[in-house]
Amino acid sequence: MKSESLVRDPAFYDIFGVVAFIFIGYVALSGLLSDGNLQEWHLFILLIISILGIIVDSLMVYKRFFS
Repeated sequence: MKSESLVRDPAFYDIFGVVAFIFIGYVALSGLLSDGNLQEWHLFILLIISILGIIVDSLMVYKRFFS
């Protein structure tokens, strides 16, 4: 028996990835601008990951849905 997904196109989930990476970037940026509990290098790593994730997922969404 073949199981079917609710959404047949896996690129649909990249939209949620963009939103998640924006949230991670917001958390990292707000932590860098305020006196957060995490060390600065932890927040820089989170910020770099979020920027790269936003770029990659945005390109995938753009190529799939807008081109």
